[in-house]
Amino acid sequence: MYSQGETFYHSVDDKELELSVVENISMKDREYIIAEDYDGELRVFVYDEDEEEIYLLEDSDAMEIIEYWQDEYMSGKDIGDYEDDEYYDREDREYDDRYDNEDYYEEEEEDYY
Repeated sequence: MYSQGETFYHSVDDKELELSVVENISMKDREYIIAEDYDGELRVFVYDEDEEEIYLLEDSDAMEIIEYWQDEYMSGKDIGDYEDDEYYDREDREYDDRYDNEDYYEEEEEDYY
């Protein structure tokens, strides 16, 4: 099975496409690969463990997988606290005060000449 970020080639409608893996997800006891081509079109493949092959899903089935992926993976709540943490605000103010010197570069240039 392909990993996220990996590129592979697959024939779609008699055209060889270069696809980049966006996500691997498991749903309904099956493993799916969501891949994107250079035009930004998402394609969904099902991974057959027995044959170690991938098969392109039909559009209706693919849309169901893509919608599930977008709901569960893409629109999940951000678990990071970067925006809510005051530590970063304090750190930014500290560095702004320390390095917010308009003459910083002028002083540096004078030292070299």
